[in-house]
Amino acid sequence: MLEGSAHGREQGAFLFASPAENGALRVLDVTVLRREDFAMQTAYYLELQENVLQEMILHAHSTNTALVEAHSHPFTRGPRVRFSPLDCEGLADVGPHVSWRLPGRPYVALVLGWDAFDSLYWEGRQRGPQGHVDLLVGGQVLRASRESERFWGEVRG
Repeated sequence: MLEGSAHGREQGAFLFASPAENGALRVLDVTVLRREDFAMQTAYYLELQENVLQEMILHAHSTNTALVEAHSHPFTRGPRVRFSPLDCEGLADVGPHVSWRLPGRPYVALVLGWDAFDSLYWEGRQRGPQGHVDLLVGGQVLRASRESERFWGEVRG
């Protein structure tokens, strides 16, 4: 879970990654977002300042990396963590936009609970996510819950 979530607010970070073996992404750099990077930050909602996503896209472009967004759900426990309806609404616009701005590289979104996570990714100009990603951490594969893939169709119809 992201640092600071214990204080009751969602937290966020951006990871910059390059392709590795078997379609995996190797994280090369991380930017942990600060309080001033958010227009709004509550226990159930994050909204970035207008310039933050643009800065992250520019950094990914200049380093030729994929962009991975991560945020916490500080009150989520158990294996069924997923993106909220508000998250899905925002990702429906952001996912295709970022993958279009970074051609040939995926845009990945992660949501982190206390003991599980989920993910979605976009490539190209697709409106909806193309699937999920698992994480390789310290040589161990951590599996996404895949709840958001099932939930996406219900929320986005």
